[in-house]
Amino acid sequence: MLSTSSLFWSAVGIAYCSYLALDFNRRIGDEIPIPQLMLLIAAMQWILGPWLDYITPETHYLYYMYVPENEYMAFVVPGLLAMHLGIHYFTKETPIEQVSQAAARLTANYPRLPYILIVGGFVLHYISPYFPVQLAFVFYLLTNIKYIGVIYLMFSDKNNKWPIFLGVMLLTLISSIASGMFHDFFLWAVLTFTFVAREFKMAYFTRFIALIIGALLIITVQAIKPKVRDIVWKGNYQGSELGLFIALSTQEWQSGTILTPTNQNEMNVRLNQGWIISRIMWHVPEKEPFAEGATIIEALNATLVPRFLNSDKAIAGGRKNFIKYSGQQLNSGTSMGISLAGEGWANFGYWGGILFLGVWGLFVGWFWRFLQQKSVLYPTILIWAPLIFQQVIKAETELLDVLNHLVKAAILVFLLLWLIKKQFKVTI
Repeated sequence: MLSTSSLFWSAVGIAYCSYLALDFNRRIGDEIPIPQLMLLIAAMQWILGPWLDYITPETHYLYYMYVPENEYMAFVVPGLLAMHLGIHYFTKETPIEQVSQAAARLTANYPRLPYILIVGGFVLHYISPYFPVQLAFVFYLLTNIKYIGVIYLMFSDKNNKWPIFLGVMLLTLISSIASGMFHDFFLWAVLTFTFVAREFKMAYFTRFIALIIGALLIITVQAIKPKVRDIVWKGNYQGSELGLFIALSTQEWQSGTILTPTNQNEMNVRLNQGWIISRIMWHVPEKEPFAEGATIIEALNATLVPRFLNSDKAIAGGRKNFIKYSGQQLNSGTSMGISLAGEGWANFGYWGGILFLGVWGLFVGWFWRFLQQKSVLYPTILIWAPLIFQQVIKAETELLDVLNHLVKAAILVFLLLWLIKKQFKVTI
């Protein structure tokens, strides 16, 4: 890229994206590469998406890059590299074979455990609406234990483990189509892929092809998602959600509209988190002063102080910070996050924002190392790591959302592990 006169930080950023993709593919099946997945998602949304917008003549009327390419990349690329260094300062490779051996012993000694988790997750999903709204987050976490049960089942010698795995993922896809929200399906598909790759002993090239297929599926979903929502939400659709998904996907590819520049631009709008970060760089401090740590303190307060002790504490979702620090109004009921990169700039500007991302990386790396050390007490705890990091790996959420999820999910997971160990007398 440098040889073709590309800007320095853009060239470094795209090279870094390429490295992360190849490194993530290398680790799949051998490790549980959740920290690497977090970095890869951030690189795709903070670097690749914005770069595509900069080099594309056609841009969205609102979701475009608000500052010059050299200014934007000179902040985001060093910031993400600082996060990378922070994460890898503490983390050590954990061969998935160590976890698999512990999980195999557990499922051999207590073969009903995976089924209890799977059934429990589905049951909790259907009874959660009957409980107070204050418990919604707890039930949201608990409903996801079905995926943990599926992962445990992969390490067993049961003949029905793959039909059950496919069934759970298919039900998740159908539920996503019905709601028009595909985040959970894609997150759990990616988070469970390393375990699938390990069981099938996928070669490097096979994993690479599988990731390309996954990327094509994401492109397809992004193309048809607006149509799905129009039909399901507004048309009182009574037919098969899966049939609707297949029909619309087939129509998009056969007609070729999925490959048109307009459609590609719309898809990049969904990938590009950089327009929000650049909007914040354009707005702060020119029109809104630096927060100087205010959102950080607010996030810590919201995470560590129970709501009954502080009824006015901040609510997750990002709407308030987005409007304040981007200067862009949102429709009623719409929420957008400013991301950790955007929050770093909104609080501290250039150097402080890079330092903030580095410190967050250190914290994530330390926390991952903490989970690795706890495997002495709970040998299969890293199987629960996807649940703990489910929202943390997202690149569009801000500190309040990711820290709140990380801490509360970790508390819930440790409580569940303690209860299972105490109730069933098993080493989990």
